[in-house]
Amino acid sequence: MGATLHKSGYWAGASLLAMLTSTAAFAADRAPQPDGVTAAAAPADAGSTVQSALAPGNDAAAPADAIPDEIVVRGVRGSLLRSIDTKRDASTIVDAISAEELGKFPNRNVAEALANIPGVTVGRDGRGEGKSVTVRGLGEDFALTSLNGRILPTDGPDRAFAFDVLPSEVISGAEIQKAAQASQLEGSIGGNIDLRTARPFDHKGFHAAGSLEGQYNQFAKKGGIKASGVVSTTFANDTMGILISGTYNKYKFRTDNLGEYSSTDTFDVVTGADGQRSIAQVPNGGVIVPYFYSVGYVLGERQRWGGSVAYQWRPSDKFEFRLDGIYSNYRDYEHNHRVSVGLTPLADDGSVRWDLNNIAIDRNKVVTNYTVEPATIDILATDEPRNSITYQIGGHIDWKPVERLKVGIDAYYGRATDDTGGQNRFVVAGIPNSRAVISTRNNGIPDMVLTIPNADGSVTNRTLDQAGNDDLFVHYIGIQGQNISDRTKGAKLDFDYDVDSGILKSFTFGGAFLHRRKDVDVIDNQYTTAENFAGYRFPFSAIGANVVQSPQVTGILPNLSGNFPRSFPTFDINTYLNSLSRAENNPNVIDPSTGLPYPTGYATQQVVPDQLASYAIRERTWNAYFQINLRGDRWKADIGARYVNTSVNSLGYGASVRSYVVTGTGTALVVFNPIEPITGGGSYSRLLPSANFSYDLADGLRLRLAASQAISRPTFGQLSSAKDYSAAQSNTPVVTDAGNPNLKPVSADQADISLEYYPSNRFALTVAAFYKHLKNFVTTKAVPFDLVPTNQLPGAPASFPFTELTYVNGDSAKVYGIEVGGQYFMDNGLGFQANATYNHSRAKREGRPTTDLADAVPFSANAKVFYEKHGINASVSYQYQSRFVSSQYSYIDSLAIKQAPYHELSASISYDILPQLTVYTQASNLLDSAVRRYSTYTNVPAFYEYTGRAFFFGVRARM
Repeated sequence: MGATLHKSGYWAGASLLAMLTSTAAFAADRAPQPDGVTAAAAPADAGSTVQSALAPGNDAAAPADAIPDEIVVRGVRGSLLRSIDTKRDASTIVDAISAEELGKFPNRNVAEALANIPGVTVGRDGRGEGKSVTVRGLGEDFALTSLNGRILPTDGPDRAFAFDVLPSEVISGAEIQKAAQASQLEGSIGGNIDLRTARPFDHKGFHAAGSLEGQYNQFAKKGGIKASGVVSTTFANDTMGILISGTYNKYKFRTDNLGEYSSTDTFDVVTGADGQRSIAQVPNGGVIVPYFYSVGYVLGERQRWGGSVAYQWRPSDKFEFRLDGIYSNYRDYEHNHRVSVGLTPLADDGSVRWDLNNIAIDRNKVVTNYTVEPATIDILATDEPRNSITYQIGGHIDWKPVERLKVGIDAYYGRATDDTGGQNRFVVAGIPNSRAVISTRNNGIPDMVLTIPNADGSVTNRTLDQAGNDDLFVHYIGIQGQNISDRTKGAKLDFDYDVDSGILKSFTFGGAFLHRRKDVDVIDNQYTTAENFAGYRFPFSAIGANVVQSPQVTGILPNLSGNFPRSFPTFDINTYLNSLSRAENNPNVIDPSTGLPYPTGYATQQVVPDQLASYAIRERTWNAYFQINLRGDRWKADIGARYVNTSVNSLGYGASVRSYVVTGTGTALVVFNPIEPITGGGSYSRLLPSANFSYDLADGLRLRLAASQAISRPTFGQLSSAKDYSAAQSNTPVVTDAGNPNLKPVSADQADISLEYYPSNRFALTVAAFYKHLKNFVTTKAVPFDLVPTNQLPGAPASFPFTELTYVNGDSAKVYGIEVGGQYFMDNGLGFQANATYNHSRAKREGRPTTDLADAVPFSANAKVFYEKHGINASVSYQYQSRFVSSQYSYIDSLAIKQAPYHELSASISYDILPQLTVYTQASNLLDSAVRRYSTYTNVPAFYEYTGRAFFFGVRARM
């Protein structure tokens, strides 16, 4: 059922055209809402700082006899009404989205629904599904995601929440708090994202809704199914209620991609006095070429099921108890197939394999035309499962023990896991002595023409799709994965004492505790059997195995022009691995390292815990805050501070060097000590002041000001105390993966101003500006030290100059921008909504050029046109993101990775056959858009992903 709406809300819908229409006309137009419908604010969360709904410029509630009968409103306009009410009635700068009706959240994905909010952009690296969220130009690590005010655990190795694990049907609303308050949780500079589950008191009485949906992916030519339902009821004279929801979704997809284009500038073309060209190796600044170039496709299946439950008990207006929980089980099985070619100018033996006389180099030093011979063509197959389970349960009490005092008590526990240790498989077979001809193209991926050799090694015009068991040689077998566990335990205690003396309204004070435990256990074969057959030792035909399959997919990347592999042979990973036992004790294949046949058991993969890549972090945070709430005739304000103390205990692993003897260029004889745990830790305290002020300049016109200090904590991987000395084996004097448990949080001074205009119940317009100065960014720094082996061999040097690549605080950035949003609704059922955000950022990075902050989109815009009347509900939505910096540096430090502009168009239409029965159809990515990134120059691609259009059709019932 739809939400109940009161007169104090405003008709929704907006467009940029409506913003330009004469506001005087709107101010004069205060006609009743169409069809006699009234509007109401969404219920505020108990214990939150969101105030009850008030008419603009009036702190007193309307008289009871002035409020007409409540009428249910469903659909887009009801959702927009509740969202604008939440924004208007909040005590700080807030944006929100709300469910269109019980169990029906806007958009098909929580992340993509959040993209409708000004200043929010979505990361779309999730095989066609929104996964991450950036708020006001600050990446996912700078946002704090909570559920019903409780920190959500994450299934990844760090803090960023992956929104694709959460079924949208179990969410009834979301609020992004963009300005800080002392009474709110800290830990975010970008914004606090609080998701809300439905509760039985949202819709008193008995209500139920359910839907059954079919899905079709045009590109994959596969379908899927989704079923969801929610039941809510109140009883005991509406003093108790319970709500249960559930959803199940299973569908298949296909994604074509530029799998890898890792550029390098460590080779240069030198022209001698005699005019002859040669290749020189340089640290950086040479010509720009791909180290590897690969294209391919992903075939996958996703399965998601979950639900929520909520219980409420309100025996009186002085006491309420809530118990609610959420569960999500997400399974993602992806099979990635790619063809990959290394294109650097030197072969392994140091010989030049470019035709130097015919290469072309453009003004940016990008090599644009060259032939690589011999080249090795790799065929890759990967299995990439994701087995994510997320749940959270919490209890909340709102109690008013005396007339002037309100008490809020909250406690919760959550856990997220992703158990895929040893399940990710990366398997390679290759065709040595091939030929590759490369030609770069602006705004597209380069042409790559491949030819493969005959059995005798001579290169002809045989194409890649003709390759078989005689051509593909066994190479690399990588098996790895992580078992991740994230546990969150938290509690909050809030007091609100009503003074109501002059301008002093109340004191708010309290505290919070959070204990978080992140465990990342890596399981792989990296140091055991991954390279047992590396080096293209024999073709499958030599062991009598039939492994190579003809191309399964043709027409790869059909939306792109160019001449690159559109199809290629592949193999099944299980068939590949099972065939290798035929090499054991086989006189036809000899181990080049021993000169003997491979022994029994040689092909068996040893997948073991990889302690060097594993870590465990324990983080405890205590908070205490005090806030003074003030109010005058046309204004209200709050001023306060939150004290934060965080302690970190870190466990990593390392194997120090026992002895070190250099044996040649790029080689060393290194003996390591046994792997031992490395513990560390640190702590920090911060006092975070904040102030918020709002003033009603006129009826329906509100000015807001906010200023605060905020922090965002380092990622868990950065806090690991692990150290990896393994690079010493190649005589590389570097310690990698050196975390720093003493890192301090990124801090920010920030200020906000907004102007909100609600001239009538048809129209709303908001303008906001923000500024953030960030300090203590976490960056990687090379720290020199002397490596002293613990038991060095006689005659060898006692120490070696080494460098530790570790994390430190130090870099800074500035971010500022402006957001504009509006909505307008007409009597004839037509409505408009639109918003736009301009964002500018500059980041100072040690040792690298100043550039835009990563993921800070300079300009983004959203627009929606919808119609709701006579049982018809139709809408068209458009989203735009301008070009932005995706990463401040690529494989080449001087080149930032930039993402090309992205356009998204979706549409939906539904019809109420009966008041309780609706049929609908929806479509996404109607513009057939793709995600495209490049390394500064458009002829140096970095990433490309194409997923095609998707269509959905179903039926929804309610009672």
